[in-house]
This record gives sequence, C-alpha cells and structure tokens, in this order.
Amino acid sequence: MGDSKVIRVNDLEIFMREAFVLSGVPEPDAEIVTDNLLKAEMKGISSHGLSRFPVYLQRIQKGLVNPQPQISIKKALPGVLAVDGDNGLGSVVMLQALQEGFGVADEIGVCVLGVKHSNHFGISTYYCEKAAEEGYVSILLSNGPPATPPFGGKEPYFGTNPIAFGMPRKSRPHIIVDMATSVAARGKIIRASQKGEEIPEGWALDQEGYPTTDAKAALAGVLLPIAGPKGAALSLMAEHFSGVLTGAGYGKGVAWQYSASEEPANVGHFMVLIKADSFLGESEYEERTETFVSEIKNLSRAPGFEAIKLPGEREWEREQAIFTQGIAMDLDLREQFASVAVKLNLKTELFAV
Repeated sequence: MGDSKVIRVNDLEIFMREAFVLSGVPEPDAEIVTDNLLKAEMKGISSHGLSRFPVYLQRIQKGLVNPQPQISIKKALPGVLAVDGDNGLGSVVMLQALQEGFGVADEIGVCVLGVKHSNHFGISTYYCEKAAEEGYVSILLSNGPPATPPFGGKEPYFGTNPIAFGMPRKSRPHIIVDMATSVAARGKIIRASQKGEEIPEGWALDQEGYPTTDAKAALAGVLLPIAGPKGAALSLMAEHFSGVLTGAGYGKGVAWQYSASEEPANVGHFMVLIKADSFLGESEYEERTETFVSEIKNLSRAPGFEAIKLPGEREWEREQAIFTQGIAMDLDLREQFASVAVKLNLKTELFAV
C-alpha cells in the first residue's frame, strides 16, 4: 500500500511493552502479550496482530481486563488442571496455564487444561508452538463472543472458535494446524470494516440472513461456519469444551471486546498436552514423523503448485523474513498507535507519515 511504512520489530516491541507497563501490566506480562501480538503479525495473521493492540489497552484502561490478575491453578484430578484467569490478559493466563501443564504432563504423560475468566488470547499457534518446542503434541480450543449461527439459524451464538493442533518435529518448523471454525476470522472482517473494504462472498450473512460483502453488515449479522453443518458442529464442540465444560462464558455469555459492553469477556480455553514419546521412544517418534513429512512433501504436486507445504510452514517462513525486514503498517494502524502514544505520553515519531 502506498501509505504503508515499514517499522522495525524491535522498535514496535519496545513501544508496545512500554504502553502495556504504563497501563498497569507488570513488565514480564507485558513482554508476553507483546510477543504474542507481534508473532501473529509476523506470521501474516494480522487479524490477531497489531490491530488488537489498541483495543487490549482500551479494555485495560476501562477496567474491563485485569492487568494484574491473581491466576488460580488447581489440580482438579490427576492430569487435569482447572484454571481461573481472574479476567487477566488472555495470553498471560494461557501461557501460565501451559507452563503448569508442562510439569504435570512431564510427570504422567498427559495434561488437560480448562481455563475460565480469560480474555482474547491471540493466535492459538503461539501456544501449540511452545508445546511442540517442549516435545508435546497438543490440541487447543477456545471460544469467543457470538459470531456464527448453528446450522439452519441466522442468529449468532457460537464464537469463531479456533481449533489448533501441534505436532513437534526434530527439525523446524513444527506442524501447526490453526483455524477458525468460521470461513474467515472475525478480525479480518473488523479490519475490512475499519478500512472501508468489502469482504469476499461466502464469508457472512446480514441481519436478515442474506449473503453480504459489506463488512459492517457482516459484523451486525453472522459469519458463516466452514463446510456448512460440519463447521457448525465443530464450532459447537469447541464452544462446549472451552466454555460449558470449563465454567467459562459460552454462547451469548461471552462479551465482545469491540462492543460497548461493560462486562468482562469470560472467554474459555481447553487444551490437551501429550508427551510425543508416550507411545514410542523419542528417536522412533522423530524418525517416523520425519518420514511422514518427507512422504507428504514428495507426493506429486497439483498444477500451479511449486511445493507441498505443511500447515504452519508458510507462517513460520514469513515470521523469519519479517523479523529481518520489519513490519509494514498502513496509515490507519499507525494513526491508532500514535493515538496510544499521545494518551500515554510516549513518542509518536515512530508512526509519523
């Protein structure tokens, strides 16, 4: 875009971390949430990246997110941890839960995490990658505010409810599947709405239940689930596991961070960790996984494809490149960051036209 400006990742990291600290977030936690948002942006998942930064701060400043939560983690059963996030930043809550889960899974081979009273936690990839780095296969589900209907409905009830899987490899990148159960992440539609852009056909219905390419009408209506009834069923499953089962909000009991609601979001998360060498020795697991990857990559390619890529591979490659090149920010996003700088008495030069 002609109005974009490339900014170094390290400069953005310093600015964002300082903004969180000035908003009452302890520095270690500020580092976590900043890293989470930057990783999303570098991977090309901009719907969960820098565009979320201003609204995270707004919710903290309005008292709708607790910047210094007292996170409670209790062993409900052997291998089962019940986590109360105390309305903290989602990435801080989930990462602390994950680290506790590693200790349990290391001892008995598996751990199930159920999290309530959390918030938007960024990209699921972030946690599945960390689990893979420690040698764990992982399954992660989360819910969110109503966005998609049950099959046959026109009223939103389920969130876009991401489902993610992580499979560790000896060589990088790990295999990471991370997808919303809606055709498109709501963050993409929010960004289109902010920029006055249309969305593709097949993404959403308006309030009357008719297809729309108007981003604002889509946000007022419903997003469509992937694969019709199959996607709606997956979304239902994610809503139950991460919301109903954990004690978190579910359905219309989850507040949207972009709405005028003065209620805490009460997002829920559900994660399973399994030691990758639980069934086989470590070396055998690694050998079989690399053979599996090699066989997939060496299959005949369809016309128009230069290579067969594994889930998460493109995002990993992009992250490595963007870390060196810097992040391109459009004018609208820079103006939002500059507004944050003014409110917190930070320097605005970084985001100048």
